[in-house]
Amino acid sequence: MVWAAAHRRARIRRRSGFVFDGHRRAIVANWVGTDGIWQVDVTDTAPLLREFADATGFARAHSIAAADMPGDRLRALADYLDLDWPWLVRRCAELGEYGSSGIAQPRSRLLSTDGVDRACLFLAQAAHTAS
Repeated sequence: MVWAAAHRRARIRRRSGFVFDGHRRAIVANWVGTDGIWQVDVTDTAPLLREFADATGFARAHSIAAADMPGDRLRALADYLDLDWPWLVRRCAELGEYGSSGIAQPRSRLLSTDGVDRACLFLAQAAHTAS
């Protein structure tokens, strides 16, 4: 499960992205402010793991999208971002059906917009399931 937390405390905001297994290891990624260079590392250092455990506990306690169902989590995130939910669901359904390749094309032939289309359809379907 993924927890999303937004907080004004600078200490929380500046934390690198991480995936924590809850016990022995964490993958740490930092790509913000590195001039296009991203860094990834695996750590098992006890003090860092304690920090990640604390941050994970904080995110669980202050989740901006706390809900059991995906549609409810998406709605909570949209509310947090002050998005018009009915409009977002309608537009995602339309875009997912039509396809985003008509309005955007990746520069690389190795990429496609299929993921965007699937994400839009998922949001629209999850919203209707939650209703």
